[in-house]
Amino acid sequence: MSPRRSTSAVFLVHAGIAGTLAPRIPAIKEDVGLGDGQLGVALTGFAAGLFVGTRVAAWLVDRFGSRRVVEAGLPLFAACLVGPALAGRLASLTVALVPLGIASGLVDVAMNAQAVEVERSLRRPIMGSFHGFWSAGLLASSAVTAGVAAAGVSVRTNLVVAAALLALLALLAPRGLLRGGRGAPAREARRRGGLAVTVLALGVIGFCSFLGEGAAADWSGVYLHEDAGSSAGLAAFAFTAFAVGMVLSRFCADLLSARFGPVSVVRVGGLLAGVGLVLGLAVVEVPAVLLAFALLGLGLAPIVPVVFSAAANVGTGARALGWVVTMSYVGVVLGPAVIGAVAHGVGLRWGLAIPAALALVAVALAGYTGTAAGPERAAPSPPVP
Repeated sequence: MSPRRSTSAVFLVHAGIAGTLAPRIPAIKEDVGLGDGQLGVALTGFAAGLFVGTRVAAWLVDRFGSRRVVEAGLPLFAACLVGPALAGRLASLTVALVPLGIASGLVDVAMNAQAVEVERSLRRPIMGSFHGFWSAGLLASSAVTAGVAAAGVSVRTNLVVAAALLALLALLAPRGLLRGGRGAPAREARRRGGLAVTVLALGVIGFCSFLGEGAAADWSGVYLHEDAGSSAGLAAFAFTAFAVGMVLSRFCADLLSARFGPVSVVRVGGLLAGVGLVLGLAVVEVPAVLLAFALLGLGLAPIVPVVFSAAANVGTGARALGWVVTMSYVGVVLGPAVIGAVAHGVGLRWGLAIPAALALVAVALAGYTGTAAGPERAAPSPPVP
Protein backbone atom coordinates (compact mmCIF):
# COMPACT_ATOMS: atom_id res chain seq x y z
CA MET A 1 0.00 0.00 0.00
CA SER A 2 1.36 3.44 -0.92
CA PRO A 3 1.87 6.07 1.80
CA ARG A 4 -0.97 8.16 0.41
CA ARG A 5 -3.44 5.27 0.39
CA SER A 6 -2.35 4.15 3.83
CA THR A 7 -2.76 7.64 5.26
CA SER A 8 -6.21 7.89 3.65
CA ALA A 9 -7.11 4.57 5.30
CA VAL A 10 -5.97 5.88 8.69
CA PHE A 11 -8.20 8.95 8.31
CA LEU A 12 -11.10 6.68 7.35
CA VAL A 13 -10.64 4.41 10.37
CA HIS A 14 -10.30 7.37 12.75
CA ALA A 15 -13.54 8.82 11.37
CA GLY A 16 -15.19 5.41 11.56
CA ILE A 17 -14.51 5.21 15.29
CA ALA A 18 -15.85 8.72 15.89
CA GLY A 19 -18.89 8.09 13.71
CA THR A 20 -19.68 4.86 15.52
CA LEU A 21 -19.89 6.45 18.97
CA ALA A 22 -21.72 9.70 18.21
CA PRO A 23 -25.07 8.22 17.07
CA ARG A 24 -25.22 5.99 20.17
CA ILE A 25 -24.78 8.83 22.68
CA PRO A 26 -28.58 9.26 23.13
CA ALA A 27 -28.96 5.53 23.82
CA ILE A 28 -26.03 5.56 26.25
CA LYS A 29 -27.65 8.52 28.00
CA GLU A 30 -30.90 6.59 28.35
CA ASP A 31 -29.27 3.33 29.44
CA VAL A 32 -27.22 5.02 32.15
CA GLY A 33 -30.20 7.14 33.21
CA LEU A 34 -28.64 10.57 32.76
CA GLY A 35 -30.24 13.97 32.44
CA ASP A 36 -29.02 16.59 29.97
CA GLY A 37 -26.80 18.23 32.56
CA GLN A 38 -25.29 14.92 33.65
CA LEU A 39 -24.53 14.00 30.05
CA GLY A 40 -22.74 17.30 29.72
CA VAL A 41 -20.65 16.40 32.75
CA ALA A 42 -19.80 13.00 31.25
CA LEU A 43 -18.75 14.56 27.96
CA THR A 44 -16.27 16.77 29.78
CA GLY A 45 -14.31 13.54 30.30
CA PHE A 46 -13.88 13.23 26.55
CA ALA A 47 -12.98 16.92 26.22
CA ALA A 48 -10.37 16.65 28.97
CA GLY A 49 -8.89 13.55 27.39
CA LEU A 50 -8.81 15.25 24.00
CA PHE A 51 -6.84 18.15 25.45
CA VAL A 52 -4.31 15.81 27.06
CA GLY A 53 -4.00 13.69 23.91
CA THR A 54 -3.27 16.59 21.60
CA ARG A 55 -0.72 18.01 24.03
CA VAL A 56 1.14 14.69 24.54
CA ALA A 57 1.02 13.82 20.84
CA ALA A 58 3.49 16.48 19.74
CA TRP A 59 6.19 15.16 22.06
CA LEU A 60 5.56 11.56 21.03
CA VAL A 61 5.63 12.37 17.30
CA ASP A 62 8.89 14.30 17.65
CA ARG A 63 10.35 11.50 19.78
CA PHE A 64 9.17 8.39 17.90
CA GLY A 65 7.77 9.56 14.57
CA SER A 66 4.19 9.87 13.38
CA ARG A 67 3.97 6.32 11.99
CA ARG A 68 4.76 4.64 15.29
CA VAL A 69 2.32 6.88 17.17
CA VAL A 70 -0.45 6.05 14.69
CA GLU A 71 0.37 2.34 14.80
CA ALA A 72 0.01 2.32 18.59
CA GLY A 73 -2.74 4.91 19.00
CA LEU A 74 -5.27 3.94 16.32
CA PRO A 75 -6.01 0.41 17.63
CA LEU A 76 -6.13 1.87 21.14
CA PHE A 77 -8.70 4.42 19.99
CA ALA A 78 -10.87 1.64 18.56
CA ALA A 79 -10.55 -0.49 21.70
CA CYS A 80 -11.63 2.45 23.86
CA LEU A 81 -15.13 2.21 22.36
CA VAL A 82 -15.72 -0.67 24.75
CA GLY A 83 -15.51 1.61 27.81
CA PRO A 84 -18.66 3.68 27.16
CA ALA A 85 -20.49 0.47 26.15
CA LEU A 86 -19.88 -1.06 29.58
CA ALA A 87 -20.47 2.07 31.68
CA GLY A 88 -23.39 1.84 34.07
CA ARG A 89 -23.18 5.08 36.03
CA LEU A 90 -22.26 8.72 35.49
CA ALA A 91 -18.83 8.30 37.10
CA SER A 92 -17.88 5.23 35.08
CA LEU A 93 -19.05 6.83 31.82
CA THR A 94 -17.05 9.98 32.51
CA VAL A 95 -13.95 7.93 33.29
CA ALA A 96 -14.46 5.75 30.20
CA LEU A 97 -14.61 8.79 27.93
CA VAL A 98 -11.24 10.13 29.14
CA PRO A 99 -9.02 7.50 27.42
CA LEU A 100 -11.24 7.73 24.35
CA GLY A 101 -10.50 11.45 24.16
CA ILE A 102 -6.79 10.92 24.79
CA ALA A 103 -6.50 8.34 22.00
CA SER A 104 -8.54 10.47 19.60
CA GLY A 105 -6.37 13.55 20.13
CA LEU A 106 -3.15 11.53 20.03
CA VAL A 107 -3.97 9.96 16.67
CA ASP A 108 -5.38 13.19 15.26
CA VAL A 109 -2.08 15.02 15.63
CA ALA A 110 0.01 12.04 14.50
CA MET A 111 -2.03 11.28 11.38
CA ASN A 112 -1.99 14.94 10.34
CA ALA A 113 1.78 15.01 10.86
CA GLN A 114 2.05 11.92 8.66
CA ALA A 115 -0.23 13.54 6.07
CA VAL A 116 2.09 16.53 5.85
CA GLU A 117 5.09 14.21 5.33
CA VAL A 118 3.28 12.53 2.44
CA GLU A 119 2.27 15.94 1.12
CA ARG A 120 5.89 17.10 1.15
CA SER A 121 7.06 13.97 -0.62
CA LEU A 122 4.53 14.42 -3.42
CA ARG A 123 5.30 18.14 -3.78
CA ARG A 124 1.66 19.17 -4.08
CA PRO A 125 -1.28 19.88 -1.78
CA ILE A 126 -3.13 16.69 -0.75
CA MET A 127 -4.20 17.46 2.81
CA GLY A 128 -7.73 18.30 1.70
CA SER A 129 -8.27 14.82 0.27
CA PHE A 130 -7.22 13.20 3.54
CA HIS A 131 -9.75 15.29 5.43
CA GLY A 132 -12.27 14.51 2.70
CA PHE A 133 -11.83 10.81 3.46
CA TRP A 134 -12.34 11.62 7.13
CA SER A 135 -15.60 13.44 6.41
CA ALA A 136 -16.79 10.64 4.12
CA GLY A 137 -15.87 8.04 6.74
CA LEU A 138 -17.78 9.92 9.39
CA LEU A 139 -20.90 10.07 7.24
CA ALA A 140 -20.68 6.38 6.31
CA SER A 141 -20.04 5.10 9.83
CA SER A 142 -22.76 7.31 11.27
CA ALA A 143 -25.24 5.98 8.72
CA VAL A 144 -24.29 2.35 9.44
CA THR A 145 -24.53 2.88 13.19
CA ALA A 146 -27.89 4.61 12.82
CA GLY A 147 -29.12 1.59 10.86
CA VAL A 148 -27.83 -0.79 13.53
CA ALA A 149 -29.57 1.25 16.21
CA ALA A 150 -32.82 1.29 14.20
CA ALA A 151 -32.62 -2.51 13.98
CA GLY A 152 -32.76 -2.67 17.78
CA VAL A 153 -29.19 -3.81 18.44
CA SER A 154 -28.12 -2.88 21.97
CA VAL A 155 -25.47 -0.25 22.57
CA ARG A 156 -23.21 -2.77 24.28
CA THR A 157 -23.32 -5.27 21.41
CA ASN A 158 -22.97 -2.54 18.79
CA LEU A 159 -19.92 -0.88 20.33
CA VAL A 160 -18.11 -4.06 21.37
CA VAL A 161 -18.45 -5.61 17.90
CA ALA A 162 -17.55 -2.32 16.22
CA ALA A 163 -14.50 -1.94 18.47
CA ALA A 164 -13.22 -5.37 17.44
CA LEU A 165 -13.73 -4.79 13.72
CA LEU A 166 -12.31 -1.27 13.78
CA ALA A 167 -9.31 -2.40 15.85
CA LEU A 168 -8.50 -4.96 13.15
CA LEU A 169 -8.72 -2.28 10.46
CA ALA A 170 -6.64 0.00 12.67
CA LEU A 171 -3.85 -2.59 12.69
CA LEU A 172 -3.89 -2.89 8.89
CA ALA A 173 -4.37 0.75 7.84
CA PRO A 174 -0.94 2.15 8.92
CA ARG A 175 1.15 -0.53 7.16
CA GLY A 176 2.15 1.75 4.28
CA LEU A 177 2.88 4.91 6.27
CA LEU A 178 6.18 6.71 5.84
CA ARG A 179 8.72 6.01 8.54
CA GLY A 180 10.05 8.93 10.54
CA GLY A 181 7.66 11.82 10.14
CA ARG A 182 9.12 13.95 12.89
CA GLY A 183 8.27 17.23 11.17
CA ALA A 184 10.42 20.10 9.97
CA PRO A 185 13.72 20.73 11.74
CA ALA A 186 13.69 23.32 14.49
CA ARG A 187 16.38 25.43 12.81
CA GLU A 188 13.82 26.54 10.21
CA ALA A 189 11.75 28.13 12.96
CA ARG A 190 14.64 30.25 14.17
CA ARG A 191 14.91 31.90 10.76
CA ARG A 192 11.36 33.17 11.03
CA GLY A 193 10.23 36.02 13.19
CA GLY A 194 7.01 35.96 15.12
CA LEU A 195 6.70 32.18 15.36
CA ALA A 196 4.42 32.39 18.40
CA VAL A 197 2.17 34.88 16.61
CA THR A 198 1.95 32.59 13.57
CA VAL A 199 1.03 29.57 15.66
CA LEU A 200 -1.54 31.60 17.60
CA ALA A 201 -3.08 32.94 14.40
CA LEU A 202 -3.30 29.46 12.88
CA GLY A 203 -4.88 28.18 16.10
CA VAL A 204 -7.46 30.98 16.00
CA ILE A 205 -8.34 30.13 12.39
CA GLY A 206 -8.74 26.47 13.32
CA PHE A 207 -10.86 27.48 16.32
CA CYS A 208 -13.14 29.56 14.09
CA SER A 209 -13.60 26.73 11.61
CA PHE A 210 -14.18 24.01 14.19
CA LEU A 211 -16.67 26.21 16.06
CA GLY A 212 -18.64 26.53 12.83
CA GLU A 213 -18.56 22.75 12.35
CA GLY A 214 -19.76 22.20 15.91
CA ALA A 215 -22.52 24.76 15.45
CA ALA A 216 -23.76 23.00 12.32
CA ALA A 217 -23.68 19.59 14.02
CA ASP A 218 -25.59 20.69 17.12
CA TRP A 219 -27.80 23.56 16.02
CA SER A 220 -28.55 23.39 12.29
CA GLY A 221 -31.49 21.02 12.69
CA VAL A 222 -32.86 22.96 15.65
CA TYR A 223 -32.71 26.21 13.68
CA LEU A 224 -34.39 24.74 10.59
CA HIS A 225 -37.18 23.23 12.72
CA GLU A 226 -37.85 25.90 15.32
CA ASP A 227 -37.00 29.10 13.45
CA ALA A 228 -37.68 28.21 9.81
CA GLY A 229 -40.69 26.05 10.71
CA SER A 230 -39.71 22.82 8.97
CA SER A 231 -40.98 19.41 10.05
CA ALA A 232 -38.86 17.42 12.47
CA GLY A 233 -38.00 14.94 9.72
CA LEU A 234 -36.88 17.63 7.29
CA ALA A 235 -34.81 19.31 10.02
CA ALA A 236 -32.28 16.47 9.89
CA PHE A 237 -31.39 17.50 6.34
CA ALA A 238 -29.84 20.76 7.56
CA PHE A 239 -26.79 18.90 8.82
CA THR A 240 -26.89 16.61 5.79
CA ALA A 241 -26.62 19.66 3.52
CA PHE A 242 -23.69 20.89 5.58
CA ALA A 243 -21.95 17.49 5.58
CA VAL A 244 -22.35 16.97 1.83
CA GLY A 245 -20.93 20.44 1.23
CA MET A 246 -17.96 19.56 3.44
CA VAL A 247 -17.18 16.31 1.62
CA LEU A 248 -17.46 17.80 -1.87
CA SER A 249 -15.36 20.83 -0.96
CA ARG A 250 -12.58 18.85 0.69
CA PHE A 251 -12.04 16.65 -2.35
CA CYS A 252 -11.76 19.80 -4.49
CA ALA A 253 -9.64 21.78 -2.03
CA ASP A 254 -6.26 20.39 -3.13
CA LEU A 255 -6.76 21.40 -6.76
CA LEU A 256 -7.82 24.88 -5.68
CA SER A 257 -4.88 25.22 -3.31
CA ALA A 258 -2.44 24.12 -6.01
CA ARG A 259 -3.95 26.57 -8.47
CA PHE A 260 -4.59 29.63 -6.33
CA GLY A 261 -2.57 29.03 -3.15
CA PRO A 262 -3.64 28.22 0.42
CA VAL A 263 -4.13 31.85 1.47
CA SER A 264 -6.67 32.46 -1.27
CA VAL A 265 -8.46 29.21 -0.47
CA VAL A 266 -8.90 30.21 3.19
CA ARG A 267 -10.00 33.73 2.31
CA VAL A 268 -12.60 32.65 -0.23
CA GLY A 269 -13.73 29.75 1.94
CA GLY A 270 -14.21 31.97 4.97
CA LEU A 271 -16.16 34.53 2.93
CA LEU A 272 -18.36 31.82 1.43
CA ALA A 273 -19.05 30.33 4.87
CA GLY A 274 -19.75 33.67 6.57
CA VAL A 275 -21.89 35.18 3.83
CA GLY A 276 -23.69 31.88 3.26
CA LEU A 277 -24.69 31.55 6.89
CA VAL A 278 -25.81 35.19 7.02
CA LEU A 279 -28.13 34.37 4.13
CA GLY A 280 -29.85 31.75 6.25
CA LEU A 281 -30.09 34.15 9.19
CA ALA A 282 -31.55 36.95 7.07
CA VAL A 283 -33.99 34.84 5.03
CA VAL A 284 -35.55 32.41 7.49
CA GLU A 285 -37.16 30.10 4.95
CA VAL A 286 -36.47 26.38 4.59
CA PRO A 287 -34.77 26.52 1.14
CA ALA A 288 -32.59 29.47 2.19
CA VAL A 289 -31.53 27.80 5.44
CA LEU A 290 -30.65 24.54 3.68
CA LEU A 291 -28.61 26.50 1.13
CA ALA A 292 -26.95 28.47 3.94
CA PHE A 293 -25.70 25.36 5.74
CA ALA A 294 -24.54 23.82 2.45
CA LEU A 295 -22.52 26.99 1.77
CA LEU A 296 -21.20 26.93 5.33
CA GLY A 297 -19.91 23.41 4.73
CA LEU A 298 -18.44 24.28 1.33
CA GLY A 299 -16.64 27.28 2.78
CA LEU A 300 -15.33 25.80 6.04
CA ALA A 301 -14.21 22.46 4.59
CA PRO A 302 -10.83 23.47 3.13
CA ILE A 303 -9.81 25.73 6.03
CA VAL A 304 -8.70 23.15 8.60
CA PRO A 305 -6.65 21.04 6.13
CA VAL A 306 -4.81 24.17 5.02
CA VAL A 307 -4.29 25.33 8.61
CA PHE A 308 -2.91 21.97 9.76
CA SER A 309 -0.58 21.82 6.75
CA ALA A 310 0.64 25.34 7.50
CA ALA A 311 1.17 24.56 11.19
CA ALA A 312 3.24 21.47 10.45
CA ASN A 313 5.49 23.51 8.17
CA VAL A 314 6.41 26.41 10.44
CA GLY A 315 9.53 24.51 11.52
CA THR A 316 9.02 23.32 15.10
CA GLY A 317 8.51 19.63 14.52
CA ALA A 318 5.05 18.55 15.67
CA ARG A 319 4.83 21.13 18.46
CA ALA A 320 3.15 23.84 16.38
CA LEU A 321 0.75 21.33 14.88
CA GLY A 322 -0.09 20.01 18.35
CA TRP A 323 -0.92 23.48 19.65
CA VAL A 324 -3.01 24.34 16.60
CA VAL A 325 -4.97 21.08 16.83
CA THR A 326 -5.59 21.72 20.54
CA MET A 327 -6.80 25.27 19.95
CA SER A 328 -9.01 24.11 17.10
CA TYR A 329 -10.72 21.50 19.24
CA VAL A 330 -11.51 24.12 21.87
CA GLY A 331 -13.82 25.60 19.23
CA VAL A 332 -15.76 22.41 18.65
CA VAL A 333 -16.05 21.72 22.40
CA LEU A 334 -16.98 25.20 23.63
CA GLY A 335 -18.70 26.64 20.58
CA PRO A 336 -22.03 24.79 20.71
CA ALA A 337 -22.36 25.55 24.43
CA VAL A 338 -21.70 29.27 23.89
CA ILE A 339 -24.21 29.36 21.04
CA GLY A 340 -26.74 27.64 23.27
CA ALA A 341 -26.24 30.20 26.01
CA VAL A 342 -26.71 33.09 23.57
CA ALA A 343 -29.74 31.37 22.05
CA HIS A 344 -31.28 31.01 25.50
CA GLY A 345 -30.83 34.72 26.14
CA VAL A 346 -31.59 36.45 22.83
CA GLY A 347 -32.50 33.76 20.31
CA LEU A 348 -30.78 31.18 18.13
CA ARG A 349 -30.40 33.53 15.17
CA TRP A 350 -28.07 35.68 17.25
CA GLY A 351 -26.27 32.60 18.48
CA LEU A 352 -25.60 31.43 14.93
CA ALA A 353 -24.28 34.88 14.07
CA ILE A 354 -21.19 33.90 16.10
CA PRO A 355 -19.84 31.30 13.63
CA ALA A 356 -20.71 33.65 10.76
CA ALA A 357 -18.61 36.41 12.35
CA LEU A 358 -15.76 34.02 13.17
CA ALA A 359 -15.64 32.85 9.56
CA LEU A 360 -14.75 36.44 8.69
CA VAL A 361 -12.07 36.43 11.40
CA ALA A 362 -10.52 33.47 9.54
CA VAL A 363 -10.57 35.58 6.38
CA ALA A 364 -8.69 38.36 8.16
CA LEU A 365 -5.98 35.96 9.41
CA ALA A 366 -5.67 33.94 6.20
CA GLY A 367 -2.27 35.44 5.41
CA TYR A 368 -0.71 33.27 8.12
CA THR A 369 -1.51 30.08 6.17
CA GLY A 370 1.15 30.68 3.53
CA THR A 371 3.37 27.88 4.86
CA ALA A 372 0.80 25.30 3.74
CA ALA A 373 1.59 23.30 0.62
CA GLY A 374 0.85 25.37 -2.47
CA PRO A 375 2.45 27.91 -4.81
CA GLU A 376 3.80 29.94 -1.87
CA ARG A 377 5.83 26.99 -0.58
CA ALA A 378 8.37 24.78 -2.29
CA ALA A 379 8.51 21.26 -0.94
CA PRO A 380 12.10 20.07 -0.53
CA SER A 381 11.55 16.32 -0.26
CA PRO A 382 11.89 13.87 -3.14
CA PRO A 383 8.77 12.15 -4.47
CA VAL A 384 7.55 8.94 -2.85
CA PRO A 385 8.55 5.91 -4.97
